[in-house]
Amino acid sequence: MSINELLPTVNQLSHQDKLRLIHFLLLAVAEEEGYNLESIREDDPANALIQQLVSTEAVVWSPQTDSASLQALSDLLVAAKEASNA
Repeated sequence: MSINELLPTVNQLSHQDKLRLIHFLLLAVAEEEGYNLESIREDDPANALIQQLVSTEAVVWSPQTDSASLQALSDLLVAAKEASNA
């Protein structure tokens, strides 16, 4: 099944079921990446997801902290603006 076939069904889910899906996908992706997020059994899936996220480490990268990336992004924006004006 493709993502385009899946999205309309996902949009029909309740808020709580969407949180359960996020939780399931988070665990599946973490496992594929070699991480083992401990299962937390709680009645509130949002709280369980937050608890699992708290127990992990994340690296946040931003082009604002990398001058070469910032310049590349700026160049792309200038090129796109010039192309749209042509």
